[in-house]
Amino acid sequence: MNITLHILVLNSLKSLLEELTTPAFNKPNKMLSEASIGQHFRHIIEFYQCCLFESKNGIVNYDLRKRTKVLEEDPNEGIHAIDKVLNVLKAMDFSENKAFRFCGDVTQENKDPFIDSTFFRELIYCMDHCIHHQSLIKIALIEQNLVHLIDADFGVAFSTLAYRKKCV
Repeated sequence: MNITLHILVLNSLKSLLEELTTPAFNKPNKMLSEASIGQHFRHIIEFYQCCLFESKNGIVNYDLRKRTKVLEEDPNEGIHAIDKVLNVLKAMDFSENKAFRFCGDVTQENKDPFIDSTFFRELIYCMDHCIHHQSLIKIALIEQNLVHLIDADFGVAFSTLAYRKKCV
């Protein structure tokens, strides 16, 4: 598995956090139902953390993530969290795609709440999820007149970028 795209997406998020002030990071945004950039960031990084750190037993359940408040309040903590995720990704042995079970029912009311998956599939999901939330962060940046802190590709799927290049 090639982790280059994960590195690009996470580094673009890290670059934003390095430029963003704490008040802007924490500001509730009307267009996002009063959610802050920090809340979206925490949501992104905790999905990666679940996939990489909480799935040692081969089961991942994103609903059971820790919801660490400091990650949504302090951009510096976010930078450290990204660095930790990047270091783990760079050190991993990707020679084998391990079977995974995704738990899609936190209530456990479903007799079989599991869906068969793989580690690589869940990692790709984390990247797609990150890009999706980056597009929401972009809306918050526009609302706060801070869109100059990101490039035009921030929050745009790689397939969309490739399609746009073909159409030009």
